Amino acid sequence: MSKRSIRRIVTEIIVIGILVFLIVFCVGFRVTKVEVKGNQFYSDEEIKKMVLDVPAAKNTLLAERFINTEEKTKEEALIERITIKRKKWNTLVLQVREKQMIGYFSLNGQCLNFDRQGVIQIITEEPIENVPLIDGLNVKEAKQGEKIKGINKKRLNTILSVGKMLEKTEQKPDRLVFNDLKQLVLYYGSIEVNMGSDENMDEKMNRLIGILPQLEGMEGVLHLENVTEDTASVVFDNAAEENSEAGQSAEEENTDTNTSEEEDGQDISDADSGEGTDSADQGEDSQNSDSQDKDTEDKGTSSEGDSDTGTDVEYSDGSDSAG
Repeated sequence: MSKRSIRRIVTEIIVIGILVFLIVFCVGFRVTKVEVKGNQFYSDEEIKKMVLDVPAAKNTLLAERFINTEEKTKEEALIERITIKRKKWNTLVLQVREKQMIGYFSLNGQCLNFDRQGVIQIITEEPIENVPLIDGLNVKEAKQGEKIKGINKKRLNTILSVGKMLEKTEQKPDRLVFNDLKQLVLYYGSIEVNMGSDENMDEKMNRLIGILPQLEGMEGVLHLENVTEDTASVVFDNAAEENSEAGQSAEEENTDTNTSEEEDGQDISDADSGEGTDSADQGEDSQNSDSQDKDTEDKGTSSEGDSDTGTDVEYSDGSDSAG
């Protein structure tokens, strides 16, 4: 076999190899599926349009290596980072990390959402899901992209600190309020959580996170004002139990009143019977006996009422409940 024939065979092999490679590269790694994870504020389609608007996005190998997501998302206020990963041959995974909004406050009918640094990142007409309302800030003026101004620095630091800790929890409060005593109060549906001052706030938040699941579906006030590392238990005032006891007390009072009226009626009937002195004496004895029975009944009722002295429910260590 001549050298020319050998060279031609080698060339053909190389060409065939290149063609096979191109076919595998273009078809085998062609993007057929895109998964978007971690997005909350943006839809899947918005994320895809944001980063996959280039020819390289049609191939999983090229997309993973050559798409600069940082450049493509630099104008997006709520995007912190997007990474592109290849899954198997034909699937791209867009992992989104959005900037966390720890709260919003209302100003001029709009919702101003701010991040963990206290910077107003986005202004919306309606509240964003799972972003709690911060009430009582009394901000007069604010601009997007700037830090919140015009409020007490200590109060702002308390909000930011609590907000960062709430990022780790699945259940977010509906709103955070500074009351008349300038103390923080959190609201979870029908649950009011009194946090008190900003002292021992880390410990208070740890207790809150542990206790909240136990209070699901309940109504009342959770007291964390005086919690320290040495606190063995915290107190929850159950509003449902208080209402039940109030109703029971009212029912007992009505029962006592009806009993008294029945006895009075019996006395009047006996007095008008005209049976003579013996009958009158017998009626008087009966009245005294009834009066003694009533006194005994009243004492029993009073004793029963006194035995129930509180409605607080204690939850030890934020994990086990005691009722």
